[in-house]
Amino acid sequence: MAFHIIEIVRTDFKTARPADELNSRMQRLLKMPHRYGPARLAIGRSLAIAPQPKLSTSFTGYGKAIKGENLFGIGEDLATWVTLIVEHAGNPDLDRADFQSLVAAHWSRGIYALWEDWRATAGDFDFFMAKLADRAGGRRLARASR
Repeated sequence: MAFHIIEIVRTDFKTARPADELNSRMQRLLKMPHRYGPARLAIGRSLAIAPQPKLSTSFTGYGKAIKGENLFGIGEDLATWVTLIVEHAGNPDLDRADFQSLVAAHWSRGIYALWEDWRATAGDFDFFMAKLADRAGGRRLARASR
């Protein structure tokens, strides 16, 4: 890795403006107190998708920044996120700018995947969260009938 992990704490991370706006919408829908909540879910969701994400070059700019310490935490949390992102990239020689680009792309792809998951669960919070947990475990979940 061409940068020190502690640099991530002080680095700003942002994604495409439309993805950031959807991030804010998901924050409100999920009643999360911080912008990094849905961003973390989005990055994790994207990491579950095999090919590398690409950030569209046709977007209208970047959204608001989140400091690395807020987005990834510190200590073991930070190390875990960095490891997952670098491992997914398959390139241990990323520099800081490459890492920021990967985060932006994962965040963008992931927030749209989360939005589709939300829509597929018809806005049922409990089912949405169960579906996310189920995906993390690699199983399929059948929606409970009411």
